[in-house]
Amino acid sequence: MILRGMGLGFVLWLINAALFRFAGQHFFTPSVAPPVLMFAITAIIGTAITFVLLKLLREAHGDEGEAAVAVAFPSLLLNALLTYDFATIFPNLDGALDGVYGAMAMVYSAAMVFTGLFMTRLADKDLRL
Repeated sequence: MILRGMGLGFVLWLINAALFRFAGQHFFTPSVAPPVLMFAITAIIGTAITFVLLKLLREAHGDEGEAAVAVAFPSLLLNALLTYDFATIFPNLDGALDGVYGAMAMVYSAAMVFTGLFMTRLADKDLRL
C-alpha cells in the first residue's frame, strides 16, 4: 500500500513539475484574482486528487490517512528541491516566484494529508480515541 501510494505520488509530482516547467507561465499571470483564491484552488485540487486516488487504491478502513501521507510524501520532498533551484529548473518563470511555488506546493501536500486523515475510518476496537 505504501509503495503504491508513493509511486502514485511520484507520478503526480512528475506531472506537476512538467506542467509548471512547460506551461507555468500561464499559471502566474498578473490578474485581479487574489493570491488567496490561487491557494484555495490548489487546496481543492489536492483534496480532489487525493479523494479519487484513495478510492482507486481501495484502501482498507483505517489506512486512508497512511495512504494519503504516502501519496503526499514525494511532493513534499521533491518540491523542496524544485523550490531550492527554482530559477534553473523553471526558466520560463520569474525566479522571484519560488516562494509562491513553494507555498502552493505546501498547501497542495497539506490538503492531501488532511483529506486522507479526514477520510480515515477508525475500527470499532481502535484505542486511539
